[in-house]
Amino acid sequence: MTEILPIDPDATIEGVRRQLAQVRTDHVALALPVGWTELDNVARMRLLQRQAQIQRCHLGLITRDETTRKAADQLGIPVFFHTSDVNRRTWRMHPPLPLIHSRNPAAALPEPPTWRPRRGRAETIVDQMAQPTAHLIRQRRIRSEASRQAALPTWLRLVGVIAVLSLTVLFLAMFAFYVLPAATITLAPGREPVTVTVPLTANPNLSEPDLDNNQLPARLIQTSIEQVGKMPTTGRQQKAVDKAQGTVVFSNLGGTQVFIPAGSTVSTSTGTPILFRTTADTGLEARVGARASAPIEAVEPGIEGNVRANTINTVEGALRYRIGVSNPDATVSGGSEQVLVVTQADRDNLLEQLKKEVATKAYGILKGELKAGEWLPEESLQTFVDSSNYSQFNDEQASELTLTLRSLVRGVAVDEASTRRVLFASTQRQIPQQGKLVADSLTTLRAPGITIDGDNVEFTVTVKAQYVVPIDPADVRKLAVGGTPKTVIEALQKRWPLERVPEIYQDPAWLKTLPILNNRIQVRIEYADDVKK
Repeated sequence: MTEILPIDPDATIEGVRRQLAQVRTDHVALALPVGWTELDNVARMRLLQRQAQIQRCHLGLITRDETTRKAADQLGIPVFFHTSDVNRRTWRMHPPLPLIHSRNPAAALPEPPTWRPRRGRAETIVDQMAQPTAHLIRQRRIRSEASRQAALPTWLRLVGVIAVLSLTVLFLAMFAFYVLPAATITLAPGREPVTVTVPLTANPNLSEPDLDNNQLPARLIQTSIEQVGKMPTTGRQQKAVDKAQGTVVFSNLGGTQVFIPAGSTVSTSTGTPILFRTTADTGLEARVGARASAPIEAVEPGIEGNVRANTINTVEGALRYRIGVSNPDATVSGGSEQVLVVTQADRDNLLEQLKKEVATKAYGILKGELKAGEWLPEESLQTFVDSSNYSQFNDEQASELTLTLRSLVRGVAVDEASTRRVLFASTQRQIPQQGKLVADSLTTLRAPGITIDGDNVEFTVTVKAQYVVPIDPADVRKLAVGGTPKTVIEALQKRWPLERVPEIYQDPAWLKTLPILNNRIQVRIEYADDVKK
């Protein structure tokens, strides 16, 4: 049974010896406190060892002090790191000194040499004088040593030489086979491409990016713009430009004189009446049937005024009951031509044109309001028309249409760093778990089109990047142990995508295989500087 004896930090070596004297077990272990240096030399250690020998028990120490451990090793005293290590195995003390007898310490001491004079109490002067002189003692010792150093038999010396040579050769062979060989394998992990399409939502209500839902914090910005634009009209219509002219003959229906002033109106009586007016004063004599001719022209220009003969037979106004009218000849010279007019398409096109101009102008203004690290998707601009004033109405003749447009333009400013974080996180989720993205390899392309949902702006970005799969040096060593360089290179290229052919340096170079010990193979992994750690 082992008794563990804890030592007080203030105890002396003499106090420890007295504690040890009270132990009655066959194994005792001293638990030394940290920093206790009473046993840091062999002399004090030997004092405790002799006390243990007197009590016929095995002594052990529990300490981490290096000086104490070395002193104990010299005297054959077992040393343990932890208290739990004491009872894990059977241990013994192997003292190099002779075992001391508990009752007669001199009984266990070795016999004195033969050349040393014995001078006990019972010796007389005569006996002392009978002892050999120092010279004689020295000569005896020289002869004794010479006899011990006598040459061994030849066969025994030969056997010894052969044994030593064999052990030397065996040692060198094991050293050359196990320890001497070394190898260094240099690998450059290859890059694998990855393409990810990421739908993003710019949300003005967020303050931090939502990496799981691909949402970005954004900021609403706006400006008011008044823009004036012009464009040629494209509508065409036939428009009357010349009035028809002719001559009518008035006849007096009564017996009084009739004066017909210029501007008197006559018309046709069939279909839609076509009006004409006289261009000169005319008078009728005071007799029934008196006649007089008068020049006329159509009231409205156009070909409608060209009527056949004898179709103008109605007098308008108060004279209709006093005179009659007819046109002996057809009226002529009424004409029309195509003219430019305003159409609804012109109005719509001019409005769209001005909206684009407003958006372009507003984009430049809003970009100046961006904060550091923000970017503005041009498609996110929304134009709200406050008022639009056109210079002409629909179907109105005009060669040019003018529009004055007052608008409010609003956009969404997106944080660039947050966008990159979301894109990086989305791309990282699409690569193997142990993969590492190459930072400088990320390229983004925003897909055309954008969706506006209230204040939120939704768009899609395609990310192209490269990643590497980290290589564990321990796996490389397991794969390379004992193999030939060719087979190891083939296995490494099959196991991992590599940037280039693995480099293997062997020492010595003439060995055909790599070392069979893992710790003799060094693995160097050369990652690019732009790989995210």
